[in-house]
Amino acid sequence: MRTRVFTALLAALALLMPPAAMAVMPEGVLTLLIAPDKTRVYSSHVSAMNNNDKIVLMFHQAGSNRMEYEPILGALHIAGYDTLTVDQRSGGDDWDFVNATVKKLGESTEYSLAYPDLEAALTWATRKKYKTIVVLGSSYSASLAIVLASKNGNDIDAVAAYSPGEYFADKNWIKTAVSNLSIPLYITSPESENDKVDEVLKWEKGQDITRFKPSDAVPGASMLRPDKNPEGYKANTEDLVKFLNRFK
Repeated sequence: MRTRVFTALLAALALLMPPAAMAVMPEGVLTLLIAPDKTRVYSSHVSAMNNNDKIVLMFHQAGSNRMEYEPILGALHIAGYDTLTVDQRSGGDDWDFVNATVKKLGESTEYSLAYPDLEAALTWATRKKYKTIVVLGSSYSASLAIVLASKNGNDIDAVAAYSPGEYFADKNWIKTAVSNLSIPLYITSPESENDKVDEVLKWEKGQDITRFKPSDAVPGASMLRPDKNPEGYKANTEDLVKFLNRFK
């Protein structure tokens, strides 16, 4: 228990460190997920404490991988959440780290084909008997996370979406998913992408929606990283944790 708390505290300190001081390998235990189409999906699981029953499932943006969330894991662990960061099949080698799922497949797929990877993470979490499950997505995966939440409201407690948009062939897919949500939605973007969020929320029906408009932000969950958003990452991380604290 002490070791895990100490590890979480060290990770939280990364929020205050310059980029060069950050980890070069993802935290946690390498965890293999099997998607519904039998694709092997790689992820990293970190337990915040023994016998924890709360988890955030975290999905990256285009060209990225599970290292995207490394700087904020400590803050989520201190907030009482385990984390599972996933290498979706649509991604790449940002953050000087190889997306293991893409490497195994030999190429990155189009965005929509990554949806089964989100399903695999949710199936894993439910089988692990987590009582509180939050899904968090970045850019295209924020949109897919909303779809996942709209279809699995009995298993998912909340969804956090960073820079979602209608990035797919069906330009009404995400609006429809939002209109069908039965659980709380946290949604945010930089000012330059407010029009995309406006579009996504066009058919909302007065559900429990928290829209955060940060003073300093960049697209996607990169707004939580000190190397990408040095002026705003602290406030943005604090607002996310405030939302997560509702479900403890």
